[in-house]
Amino acid sequence: MLRTFQVFLFSAICLLAAQFAYSASVGDDAPSFRARTLNGAETVSNADLEGKVVFVDFWASWCPPCLKSLPEFESLQTSFSGRDDVVVLAINLDENPQDAKDFINKIDVTYKILADKDGVIPESFGVNAMPTSYVIDKSGVIRYVHSGYKSGDVNKIKAEIEKLL
Repeated sequence: MLRTFQVFLFSAICLLAAQFAYSASVGDDAPSFRARTLNGAETVSNADLEGKVVFVDFWASWCPPCLKSLPEFESLQTSFSGRDDVVVLAINLDENPQDAKDFINKIDVTYKILADKDGVIPESFGVNAMPTSYVIDKSGVIRYVHSGYKSGDVNKIKAEIEKLL
């Protein structure tokens, strides 16, 4: 009886741990999301992005690598600006949206910045490192995941987007 209980308890703990360890991976359908832009002017959802290749980056103003990556992702926006089938998005996780606004006001980005102060969207993606970026194909399937950031990473990401066009 005790042995059966121990096996049951161990199995339950493993299942529970697996549930919390979920991380969206290459080949998975991208989780649904909906959020307002940081300036509140627009709501964006993944349904709005069907048929487009989407680059999504999760960031926060307190994340040192994020502070480097955000301005560099502007080159993605510039590279694909003439195309209507590529979207560059960044989703901010700051609890205080003003922190994100203060940072964005110091740099020149033209791509959409969404706000998710409650962290619902990164939770649905299973983001466990900052920054984490995803390239999602026109069918809504994740084709590339990138965690962390160092100079030159934007070139790898650009190549992954180009493969999908």
